[in-house]
Amino acid sequence: MPQPLIYHLIDEFRLGGAQTHLVTILADAQRRLPYRHRVGGLFEDGPIAAEIRALGIEVDLFDLRADFQARRYDLVVAKLRRRFREVGPGLVEAHLTWSRLLGLPAAAAAGVPRRVGFEHGDIYMKSRSMRVANFLGQVAAQEVIVCSDALKQWVRDTHRTSERRLQVFHNCVDVKRFVPREPDAPRAAFSLPEGAVRFVTVGTLGRGVNKRVDVSIRATALAVAAGAQVGLVVVGDGEQRGELEELASRLGISDRVDFLGMRSDVPAIMASCDVFVHAAPFEPFGIVCLEAMACGLPVIVPDKGGISEAVREGETGFIYATLDADALARAMIKLVIDPAALAAVGAAALADVRARFTVESYNDRLYSLYGIAS
Repeated sequence: MPQPLIYHLIDEFRLGGAQTHLVTILADAQRRLPYRHRVGGLFEDGPIAAEIRALGIEVDLFDLRADFQARRYDLVVAKLRRRFREVGPGLVEAHLTWSRLLGLPAAAAAGVPRRVGFEHGDIYMKSRSMRVANFLGQVAAQEVIVCSDALKQWVRDTHRTSERRLQVFHNCVDVKRFVPREPDAPRAAFSLPEGAVRFVTVGTLGRGVNKRVDVSIRATALAVAAGAQVGLVVVGDGEQRGELEELASRLGISDRVDFLGMRSDVPAIMASCDVFVHAAPFEPFGIVCLEAMACGLPVIVPDKGGISEAVREGETGFIYATLDADALARAMIKLVIDPAALAAVGAAALADVRARFTVESYNDRLYSLYGIAS
């Protein structure tokens, strides 16, 4: 008897949180669970598609850019419906906004019996037309999975999605990929002063999704001014990079901030740092926080959004007032002046992420929701 097919639809294959999450759960499912998978992307090819192909999973590239530009959403639905009828999935998972709003109605029209939408937090797509579309489109999904309680509240308030459809699944991490550095292993070299406690932040430096790395840079300057031996490693790139480099220079800490750009060795970089910091004003959850915890790093995160739901205050990290550079600096200094606390909080973070946020436990719960035993 053939294995049931699960079809995963996502808007695009660029690097991003939703894409990282999809690859993580697919890699585990391929290793452990007896199902076939197929992935479709609405737009062009990208690095995430290559990672999915490397797992042995077939990828469909619909490249519907012309239809979207012409606003022929009826054609988009028709093309997706045709593919679903051809491959006959038992379940369609739709990730990100357009896949959910157009892919799930197409799946319903094709007679796909189970349809699930993933809301990863497209909080910038909240125009009146998008709110109406989300409200009407929810009927095509039996469940809408959100990655935090904070995002659940946002979806209810913004899109008026029925609470009975919403399921909170905190994001997960592959603890086989993100691991602490071995005690005798060399640390990656950064352009920071010798002996500085290494704080790291990871994310886009763009404007559309603004991670507010400027707050982390200002906090680093305040910590330095207070006499703390600290340095900040910035992983990521985007149009704001020049402005952020200029900010570090203006604050007199260019030697304390190392901009690495986009990197493919993020696990090794994190494992070579001491503490993770984050400053986005609203993060639906923040997989990168879990990745840092899996590397044994204490985490310092803002109190808005879902990212704080991953942190046990004072045990696995610290939660500070959003966008408050002074508050962030105080949390940074607290760990710098107490090496024993830094080590203890990092160890607790590692234990906690392995207990609560592994991809194995996530997939077991997900497939249980689907009524599929693992």
